[in-house]
Amino acid sequence: MAALTLLVLKTAGTTLVVDTRIDAPQALLSLGSHEWERLPALADEAHRWPGAAVFLTQPLVPTPHSCHDCPNRPQRLAALGVDRSRVVLLSHRVSNTRDEALAARDECVRRGIRRLLVVSSPYHTLRSRRVFERTFQGTGISVGVIPATAYSPADPDRWWMGAYDRAYVRYEWAALVYDAIRPATPLRN
Repeated sequence: MAALTLLVLKTAGTTLVVDTRIDAPQALLSLGSHEWERLPALADEAHRWPGAAVFLTQPLVPTPHSCHDCPNRPQRLAALGVDRSRVVLLSHRVSNTRDEALAARDECVRRGIRRLLVVSSPYHTLRSRRVFERTFQGTGISVGVIPATAYSPADPDRWWMGAYDRAYVRYEWAALVYDAIRPATPLRN
């Protein structure tokens, strides 16, 4: 039993990190918060896919945790070489990953987009993938989720060694459980 517990604990960080990259996305989405790692990764994908629209969500109530530099995200992307004309601020205000998925789904449907690539923090990718798959089910829209690994301080192989990793891994596992048991909530405007 101790060996199984140790194995589960050892892989708690790496299990959260998934990469379900898709080819030729028509839109790219950076989830809110953690802009220091997500925006540069989004810019990398925007360079890789120059025809894709670049979506940004907007929090219902901006805070240092939900969007520490909201007003400047388009300019930050422009400084990273992403043409401002490609950037779309999604109109639905959001307060969680489910809201972000709903806002992205509505925008994809409105624009006729069939392939969306989501960029998030490494530890957030498993939960993001699950939420987006559920939200986009039946739409015919393909969704991929990738981690902003190159810009993140996350160390999934040794998550127990750093305070950032321990806090984020604990949070994501708790959020996965919560998301699995809570009822669906409607999108808030």
